[in-house]
Amino acid sequence: MWRTGSTALARCFLSSDDYLVFYEPFHETCGSPKRIKLARQNQSKQTQELRHPTWTGGYFDAYLLTDPLTGKPLWRLFDRSSTLSTPYRTRPNPRALAYLEACKRVADDQGKRAFFGFCRSGRHLQGMPLGADGSGFYLYRDPHSQFRSYGWPQNEYFLPCTLIQLLSAKATRQVVLDLLPNAISRVALFAFLMRRPGFERQIALGRTLAKQLTPRTAYQMFYLSHCTTLHSARQAGLPCLTMNDLIDRRAEIEPQYGVDLSPLRRNTPVHDDADRYDAWESELRDRFGPQIPALNPPNHTKA
Repeated sequence: MWRTGSTALARCFLSSDDYLVFYEPFHETCGSPKRIKLARQNQSKQTQELRHPTWTGGYFDAYLLTDPLTGKPLWRLFDRSSTLSTPYRTRPNPRALAYLEACKRVADDQGKRAFFGFCRSGRHLQGMPLGADGSGFYLYRDPHSQFRSYGWPQNEYFLPCTLIQLLSAKATRQVVLDLLPNAISRVALFAFLMRRPGFERQIALGRTLAKQLTPRTAYQMFYLSHCTTLHSARQAGLPCLTMNDLIDRRAEIEPQYGVDLSPLRRNTPVHDDADRYDAWESELRDRFGPQIPALNPPNHTKA
């Protein structure tokens, strides 16, 4: 998920010539060459910090490459529904799977391994085809620190995106509707989502909804997504690791993947207001645990 250290991890794989990194393959930037080039400009300082002799572009440059089978650039094959509409459905849209297969073909064509750094995996993890060697893991962070890192309400990206993602899936929609203020029209909201508006209109709705949330409700929305995704990773059979786990297990993981993890830094859990967050989690679990198994111990985890 977002704000777990995934960008730092992606940089470790970018420093290896054995991998072609597909950073956040479901990010809205991946479907727009204009956005990709703008992201490259904005990341120029990070490019210098990476000091990799052959890497000259931004994190999303791989999506400008051409699929050898279809002859189309990857950004044209991008499945836009994967950004906000489908992450919390159990299985990816067939278009999303075809797009991921195209990414893998591009890597194979260059004699490299494809590294997918998903930050919008949601429940898709149960339907993602792993590599032949089954390699992969789910990176997560303690929920208190992760939520605080979102910078809500000043940051108008992470929580609004999460709201729309949860509202777009049957499995989580009713919980979100029950948590939203009563003044919001459920009928109008559902009708809007059924029209499948574009990303900008969806995120605008998410921002409008997020502004009306109390700190308790905002955290509970986030925690629902945190637990649902972590539970899906476990059901998919993926090892679930924190950044600190990666650092502690460097001697094991570096030879397995052939990358240098020395640039990684530890995440220090935030314990301010821990009792308040714990109380909000318990309230959510007591209210919705019977219908959302992911909320129930031992499915949710602190680290």
